Amino acid sequence: MGIEDFSLKGKHIVIVGASSGLGRATAVACAECGANVSICARREDNLKEVIKMLPSGNHGYSIVDVKSVSSINDGFDCFVDERGLISGMVYAAGISTVRPLSVIDEKSYDETMNINLKGAFFCSKAALKNTRSIRKGSSIVFLSSISSYNTVGKGRILYTVSKAGINGLMRSLAIDVSSMKHRSNALIIGSIKTNIWDVDLVTEEQSSKYLSGSLIGDGEPGDVANACIYLLSDASKWVTGAALLVDGGYTLIE
Repeated sequence: MGIEDFSLKGKHIVIVGASSGLGRATAVACAECGANVSICARREDNLKEVIKMLPSGNHGYSIVDVKSVSSINDGFDCFVDERGLISGMVYAAGISTVRPLSVIDEKSYDETMNINLKGAFFCSKAALKNTRSIRKGSSIVFLSSISSYNTVGKGRILYTVSKAGINGLMRSLAIDVSSMKHRSNALIIGSIKTNIWDVDLVTEEQSSKYLSGSLIGDGEPGDVANACIYLLSDASKWVTGAALLVDGGYTLIE
């Protein structure tokens, strides 16, 4: 085993939700590690900007609405046609709405669950339908949250439930696809501020408390991207069904 095991050279990696934040950072890191990267999200202008940030390689994007199974399937079919079979996928799409139970209606529930959980399920299915040979398998990485372990503040019920669902999906998927040598893991992410935050409903005090709660300071998008590289690479070929904490020690002091 050597540094080459951490390389993504020759791999085709799909990043869902790559138009900003953690997804964008992960797309850039994957390309820098040698992968051919396919990115998708709903905002085409942002996707074009991310493509400009990537080093040379066979990269591309597709507009995908993760709330729509047909949109997911069309996007992944396009990726396979343009870049070949898929080596790995990172599901970075998500929304974080802060609302108390009393004001949550069916529309807001469906919005959160469709993006955070339903999209993750059907993107995984689309990726695994188009993977490389079973000799090497493929790697699915979900971006989860410490909210799935310890709820961070009031009004986080929808986000907490959706991310707990992601953890269950990750573990169940690891079992279901193990015979084909595919792997499924999740990152349990702590205090990194991205535009996932619903700034209209999060006070400055709540934001400051959450973002300053880690033992070793605030995290950066690159910290998450680096953990994704490990789980996508051959260096983690014997790791599956794992929930890897990337939280700067936040959960140790909660």
